[in-house]
Amino acid sequence: MSVLCNTRILGSELTGVQRYLSEILKRAPGVDTLPAPSWARGPAGHAWEQMVLPVHLRGRQLLWSPSNVGPIAVRRQVVTLHDLATIEFPEGFSTGFQAFYAWLLPRLLPRVDAVITVSEYTRARALERFGLDPDRVRAIPLGVDHSRFSPQPANEIEDFREREKLPARFILFLGSLSTRKNIEGLLAAWRIAQGRIGEDVQLVIAGGAGQAQFKGNGVAELPPRTMLTGRVSESDLPLLLGAATLFAFPSLYEGFGLPPLEAMACGTPALVGNATSLPEVAGDAAILVDPRDPESIAEALTIVDRPDELAEFSRRGRARSLEFNWQTSASRTLEVLGEFS
Repeated sequence: MSVLCNTRILGSELTGVQRYLSEILKRAPGVDTLPAPSWARGPAGHAWEQMVLPVHLRGRQLLWSPSNVGPIAVRRQVVTLHDLATIEFPEGFSTGFQAFYAWLLPRLLPRVDAVITVSEYTRARALERFGLDPDRVRAIPLGVDHSRFSPQPANEIEDFREREKLPARFILFLGSLSTRKNIEGLLAAWRIAQGRIGEDVQLVIAGGAGQAQFKGNGVAELPPRTMLTGRVSESDLPLLLGAATLFAFPSLYEGFGLPPLEAMACGTPALVGNATSLPEVAGDAAILVDPRDPESIAEALTIVDRPDELAEFSRRGRARSLEFNWQTSASRTLEVLGEFS
């Protein structure tokens, strides 16, 4: 197999797409990699990808483009499509970014040898929107690193809780402040739910830099009993997930939805939106809510005061998470790359 992977995205801030690529490459020693130069970030990175990367190939290898886009001039290519958010949920993206993806994807995806999607939902949307050959579009779900994301020792969780000054019981949101993550809907639900649950429960929001980011996203004021942690280190992430009473992820649009799956792997019950790929990933192991209905979310949040139900969803979530692992994702990806190399 002769495959060259474009690793341009590994120079960017760690997100689910970067984690996907790094986890697959750990388990794909036969795949060559080509990082972009340090200057190739943002628009310059896209220019490098479109104009410079094809020169490195010269038709000798199959190109694997693992982050939604790739050079339109290269037909001998497999593209991993994580979602169609830039087209189907453009809120939160700049006009120029939207326009670039709206122009590129309909021209790129029908030309390449194969497309890998990370869920059946995204596969169906890609087939419908771009008229692709179903035999050339393969859905390969993401995985969980169970050596990291698993129930954490109680003493380590308590040490972490004390160090970070976290409450004994809290609902956790972890993610970006993109409109599609529905932080406004969660905050509206939290305002409603506070009168229905114990006064010791707090909402902890991790992943953002602070209050200024919320004001920039149209949130005038945070509700009482709401705590911001800012970004959490990769090493602390399993402890944060394990310390939470409930993981709340009422997203409006996801191509897969890795954070709730990792929470479930840590033994924390998850609440997710009943939209796009999330029901496919969570199955019956998470609490499903209408993400556009704050009352639906608020009522579901009251499970924090029902320990028996929490324990049941913890059990189901842990079992569900074990169905996903990165070795399977990598093996299936290598099969596709081998088929077309």
